[in-house]
Amino acid sequence: MTSNSPVRPGELDGLLCELVLGRPMPSGERLLGVEYERLLLDRTTRASAPLDFCRQLMIDLVEDLGATPVVEGPIVKGLEAAHFAMSMEPGGQLEVASPPKRRLREIDACMDEATAAIERRLEGTRFELAAIGHAPVTPVEKLGLLPRERYRIMDATMPARGPLTRNMMRATAGFQLTYDVRDREDAGRRLALLYRFSPVLLALSANSREVAGRDSGYASFRHHVWWETDRARSGIPAGCLHAETAIDGYLRYAAEAEVLFLEREGGVVAAPGGSLEDLVRAGVVTVADVELHLSSLFPFVRLRNYIEVRCFDALPWSECRSLLALVSGLIYCDHAFEAASSLSDALVVDDPDALRALHEAAARDGLDAIGPDGRTLRAIASEMIDIARGTLGSDTCDWAEPDDLAAVAARVSGA
Repeated sequence: MTSNSPVRPGELDGLLCELVLGRPMPSGERLLGVEYERLLLDRTTRASAPLDFCRQLMIDLVEDLGATPVVEGPIVKGLEAAHFAMSMEPGGQLEVASPPKRRLREIDACMDEATAAIERRLEGTRFELAAIGHAPVTPVEKLGLLPRERYRIMDATMPARGPLTRNMMRATAGFQLTYDVRDREDAGRRLALLYRFSPVLLALSANSREVAGRDSGYASFRHHVWWETDRARSGIPAGCLHAETAIDGYLRYAAEAEVLFLEREGGVVAAPGGSLEDLVRAGVVTVADVELHLSSLFPFVRLRNYIEVRCFDALPWSECRSLLALVSGLIYCDHAFEAASSLSDALVVDDPDALRALHEAAARDGLDAIGPDGRTLRAIASEMIDIARGTLGSDTCDWAEPDDLAAVAARVSGA
């Protein structure tokens, strides 16, 4: 089926499965990947940098790095450098993406090179990189929006389904960790485990308390924002807390989510309204539209032939890499995975309202939030670290070393 082929109703389920699971890495090939966002803030006032400054910075970085610009119309929206990619998010946030790597220290080299390039260009300016999860001072209504058509459509349509959509687009920054899957069964097991652990993982990274110059009441206001961003395309899809139903639940969620835009004549246009399956029945959806739709879903863990963990606030790189080590130890090492699965049973909450309440508590109280079994998320996080520490660095789990857990362990201990 070609990218511009119309999708018939009877083809949708198979197509969705093919697009999210049809091209996993070969069995045994388990790599690490990171997409790392940061804000640009005034060094003194902590106000957000104007969008024009962010756009010029990207142009300057293309020249400094001898990189290939990624262009959309008049906008330089990103670059491809020798060892990493960089892009600009809707509100001017900078994202650095590493190519898949075998070991954590290889990703360190990518991030160090990218950060050094950005910081050299920022020398002598009012602005600096800030690894926090939400703009701390500038109100969202005063933040600009990168003039891309897909962002304009999102900005016009999504707030009706999620009151903090504009915060999500303009003001938040996080980081995403990516892990390979072998096949459908492997993906279902790992997807369920990561969804179960998502309230603990967000609490481990909570770093966005200040909003519009005031205490928001949340350790992670960013996570609260994502719950209030179009609930049909964010959060945790029904069925995804259980390995046996995770894949079917994810595919059903993708089919039922509202379509935001369609790909037409080399660009995007606003969709006429309706879920993916509604528009397939109407005969207006192509294969390319389905691929675009899948990229516009924002669950806390996303499936795209690999698993993408998306529930983290931006943190300094030393702490991001420590969380990458933790999660790799839990999901890539078979013995640790079984122990982590048993631990995660305590976090299964099937009632949607209770699940939402657990995540809101984690966003508000961080690691001091109380889990379903009465323990704090801090206590559960400590057990997660112990499991990973017992396997990282071994011949069968050499993506990272036990010492790489030091920063996340310090967050748990409060050091």
